[in-house]
Amino acid sequence: MKRLLTGILIGGLAGAALAQPSTGPLSVEDRVYPRPQTSTPNQPTNQPRSTPGSQQASGQATPEGGVMMLMQQINAFEGEIQRLEGMIEQLRHELDTARSGERERYLDLDTRINALAEASIEQSEQQGAGSAATGNAGGDAAGDRAAYSAAREKLLGRQFPEAGKAFEVYLKDYPRGQFRPFAHFWLGEIYRSQATPDRDKAMAQFRKVVDDFPDHSQVPAALYKLATLEAESGDINRAKVTLNRIIRQFDGSSEARLARGMLEQLEGA
Repeated sequence: MKRLLTGILIGGLAGAALAQPSTGPLSVEDRVYPRPQTSTPNQPTNQPRSTPGSQQASGQATPEGGVMMLMQQINAFEGEIQRLEGMIEQLRHELDTARSGERERYLDLDTRINALAEASIEQSEQQGAGSAATGNAGGDAAGDRAAYSAAREKLLGRQFPEAGKAFEVYLKDYPRGQFRPFAHFWLGEIYRSQATPDRDKAMAQFRKVVDDFPDHSQVPAALYKLATLEAESGDINRAKVTLNRIIRQFDGSSEARLARGMLEQLEGA
C-alpha cells in the first residue's frame, strides 16, 4: 500500500510539471528524474538554443560588444570636450579683444566730446578776455597754445603714450599756461585708460583739476572720474563722498545724473 501511494504521488507531481512548463531552475523531480527530449530532428523545440547572432538580434549584447560600445562613447565624449574647450578659448579671446576695443572706443568718444566742449570754452574765453588774456607775455601765449595743441592732436590721433609725454612737457614748460586744467584732465584720462591703468597717477591729475582750478568747467567731469577710480580701487566710502559732492555742487548737470546712478549701485552693492 505504501508503494502504491508513493507511486500515485510521484505520478501526480510529474503530470503537473509536464502540464506547466518550468521557467526557472529545475525542480527536485527534474534533477532526480530528467524528462526525455520529445523534440525530433525535424521539429525544433519551443526554446531553441541561442547563438551569438540570435543574442544580438534580440538586443542582448555580448560582454565584448558592451566594452566596445563603452569605449566608443568615451572617445565621443573626449572629442566633444575638446571641441567645447576650443570654443571656450575662442570666446575668451573674442571677449578680451572686445573689451580692449571697447576701452579704446570709449576713450576716443570721450576725448572727442570733451574736445568739442573744450573748443567752445576756448572760443568764449577768447571773445571775453581778448587775445592777450593768457597770463603770459605775447610770445609765451603763442608757444603756450602751440604746445598744448600739439599734445591734444596726439591725443585725438589716439597716440596715447606720446600724448601723455607731450602734456607732461607742456605742464613743465608752462607753469602758468592757460590750458593747464585741460592738460591735467587729459593726463588723468590717459593714465586711467591705458592697458594697465595707473589709478594713483590718474587720481592725482583729477585732484589737481579740482583743487587748483575749482571754478573751471572741467571740475564736474574730473570729480566723476575721481569717484569712478575711487570705487574701482575699493575705497567705496570715499567714492560716495565724492559722488554726493557732485550732486550737491553741480545739481542739474550730466555728471550729477551719472553720480546718482553710480551712488545707487554702490548703495545696493
